[in-house]
Amino acid sequence: MKQVITSYALGTLRVLAASVVLVVFISVDRAAAAEVVVQNDTVAVPGAGTPLPQFLQNERAAAWLTAPVTGDIVGVQILWDSLFGGNPPSQELGIDLFAGGVFPSPGAPLATVVAPVLSDLTVNEFRHLDPPTNLVPLQVPVTAGQVFVVSLEFLNQSSGNPTASGVEFDGDGCQVNRNSVFTIPGGWTDACAAGVTGDFAIRAIIRPIPEPGTMLLTGVGLVWVCGRGRAGRV
Repeated sequence: MKQVITSYALGTLRVLAASVVLVVFISVDRAAAAEVVVQNDTVAVPGAGTPLPQFLQNERAAAWLTAPVTGDIVGVQILWDSLFGGNPPSQELGIDLFAGGVFPSPGAPLATVVAPVLSDLTVNEFRHLDPPTNLVPLQVPVTAGQVFVVSLEFLNQSSGNPTASGVEFDGDGCQVNRNSVFTIPGGWTDACAAGVTGDFAIRAIIRPIPEPGTMLLTGVGLVWVCGRGRAGRV
């Protein structure tokens, strides 16, 4: 009888271990596969939009975005282009994330990607605050329905140079309260009112937070079913 009980206990431990491993894999898969790109623009591929080389140093272009899920902002994207393409990469001052404020002025600063380098005809993606060393991951928590702002601050003046590189915007209209610009002088202004005819191709990547309650129930169900099957055989 002692040997039978020992065998049963070992078998139960194996089932429990397998169940836990399965639950861990489910959690990892859900977290890794569910990233959401949040955008206002409809630019299909880099170059399909229109570049806007009309900014001075320290001016900004910003997209006002709404989080569709609760999670963490883990990346930002800028579609960058020029009239003829092929311009050398351009290092700008920063990409700032702000809380949603009173349009067109953003709220409190949340994070800054310092000195990003933008390449023509590219979806320039940044997942760290310190490119190119990439030691500090970008991670800003947001909740479903929360408005936040992603803003590109320019180092290089493009105004007056129609062949300079600039952030792209789409060609199907400028949505209300979705795009703003910071100009010198003038400060924060509605980009639509300033003459921009589309939405900036400035985006954010959100990694949703898995629902712990759902995963816990999944694990309990697996252990209960496996435990019942094992006990029946004893």
